[in-house]
Amino acid sequence: MRMGKAGNNKLLKEINETSLLELIRINKQVSKAGLAQITGLSPTACGTIVTNLLDKGYIREAGIGTSKGGRRPILYELTPGSYFSIGVDIDIDYIRFILMDITGQVEFKDRISCDFARAASESIRLMEEKISEIIKIHNIEHDRLLGVGVSVPGMIDNLTHEIIFAPNLGWERVNLEHMMDRIGDFPIYVDNEAMCSALCENWIGCCMDERDFVCINMKSGIGSSIFAAGNLYRGCCGSAGEIGHITVDQNGPRCACGNYGCLEALVSARSMVEKAQKLVRQGLITDFEDIEAITVDEIFRLAREGNESARVILVEAAGYLGLAIANLINTVNPSKIVLGKELAKFSEDIVDHLKSIASAKALKYPASRVQVVVSKIGEDTSALGAAIIPVKKLFGYRL
Repeated sequence: MRMGKAGNNKLLKEINETSLLELIRINKQVSKAGLAQITGLSPTACGTIVTNLLDKGYIREAGIGTSKGGRRPILYELTPGSYFSIGVDIDIDYIRFILMDITGQVEFKDRISCDFARAASESIRLMEEKISEIIKIHNIEHDRLLGVGVSVPGMIDNLTHEIIFAPNLGWERVNLEHMMDRIGDFPIYVDNEAMCSALCENWIGCCMDERDFVCINMKSGIGSSIFAAGNLYRGCCGSAGEIGHITVDQNGPRCACGNYGCLEALVSARSMVEKAQKLVRQGLITDFEDIEAITVDEIFRLAREGNESARVILVEAAGYLGLAIANLINTVNPSKIVLGKELAKFSEDIVDHLKSIASAKALKYPASRVQVVVSKIGEDTSALGAAIIPVKKLFGYRL
């Protein structure tokens, strides 16, 4: 939300505590006179709103500003540690938790192991126990908790926020918001994990100044999210960005969604582990006594150490992903594409290979205008994005 100058009559009808709070966030430190100048409101009107924000604890005095003639003004800023949100990121083998305050400062993070070959209700019980523990340990009053955001690797309905299908979790038609509403009198927000990563990159990451970008994540599956004209693009029912289920090889392996040859079936961490296990059985990789103990991190390690078979797995994955990125460049026309989560572990030469495939297969002009970059935040993006959802709501954003 960015506000420009306009007449008092119009702004007096529209302005509220939320919009002034957002202006204070954007400007870091600002005086009542500064707010009045930005909004066009009178200093008296701004003073009334600032007083209300002080009373509620959202803001505090930050010091004295420079005089432009007359008394030096008092500056105001967001109050660290005043209000909080919790972000939860679900995947097939863990649940990640982050506690954030309204300034974006991470106060706490943790993750717990979880086997999702169980009912959704059991997984929800584990989440509720951990959330209650975080609230208790950090002594957070419930009226100071803005809400809990939950990131899920699956398709979320735009209107009902129901999880329509999360194939890697084995969940279908799960109303997580409703099932978790007994935990406390604060809102629960459920969103797709790639959407959460995009919110994170746009709020505190490498896309703060981007209006048209795409985030691609690899973990249990492949997910992506699209920012178009400064907003998340969700499509008519919330499935926009399901790049993992683009068919890249019609004769490829069966995907968890039921189709064959999906990008996710060829590029996800799970598919790369399955390829490594096959190479172990063939005797091409000899570094593992326990074939079931192979992880994608071990594949990255072997590739770094010069194991050619492990490197081939990554090169093949990067090639398929490069093809999918070329299609995104042609159809979505982003200015930036961000590679997140496990993709951020690709070595520089593997990323260069991915870029070269994308550049060769995409239309030349849009390909020349896009940057393909690796996320600097890495594995925490979805949990951070989930925590950002309640914070953005406070500042008046629609998601």
